[in-house]
Amino acid sequence: MDAEQEDDNWMPLESNPQVMNEQAIKLGINLELAQFHDLLGFEDWAFEMIPQPIYGVLFNFPLKENTKQFVEQEAAQIQEKGQHVSPNLFYMKQFAMNACGTIAMVHVALNADNAIIQEGSYLADFKKNAQGKTPQEIGQALKQAKEVKQVHKEAVQQGESACCDDINRHFVAFVLKDGDIYELDGCKQFPINHGKSTPETFLADVSKVIQKFFERDPNEVSFSTVVLAKAIQE
Repeated sequence: MDAEQEDDNWMPLESNPQVMNEQAIKLGINLELAQFHDLLGFEDWAFEMIPQPIYGVLFNFPLKENTKQFVEQEAAQIQEKGQHVSPNLFYMKQFAMNACGTIAMVHVALNADNAIIQEGSYLADFKKNAQGKTPQEIGQALKQAKEVKQVHKEAVQQGESACCDDINRHFVAFVLKDGDIYELDGCKQFPINHGKSTPETFLADVSKVIQKFFERDPNEVSFSTVVLAKAIQE
């Protein structure tokens, strides 16, 4: 891997709430108000273990050929029929390889209540600087942000899984904005509106969207879901 390729490869982030929480502090999420939690299942008992309010969901899954085919079909259908996208939604494109975990965290954090972002932090400044910019411009700004790349690198090193270049997995974020669930994936052409929801039913409604990923790949078991929600004070 040459220097330019290495600069564009952030290496895969592990789907691990403890690592993500340490990364979140450095980016500017107030862990006294919001923390990442493992979602242990898709039944009521698992939803009840996640404290309210819920700010967003990070879903990690393997990329397969059928995944790519579905993405193309989904994009064509939306381009044909159109969709509503809230003007208040924060969305950015992904330009660095394996940056999807950090991008998913940023998507969730910057679509959440501003109260969970520390004033003067990187995320607070990044959100201000993103005002009026295109998703492409915002994505390029993140790719070039040495501070964020360093935080990402430290999180990768703290993970328990062995890291290698050929891991073909991906993170996407789900958020509730102005009454609709949005799937935010910086590798897709645009955000995906998955329909109406409420703060009280958001996690259950997102789980139905995630279960469609399972249905498209029924022999795959390597999925994980992490939720940014109210902090549990020990």
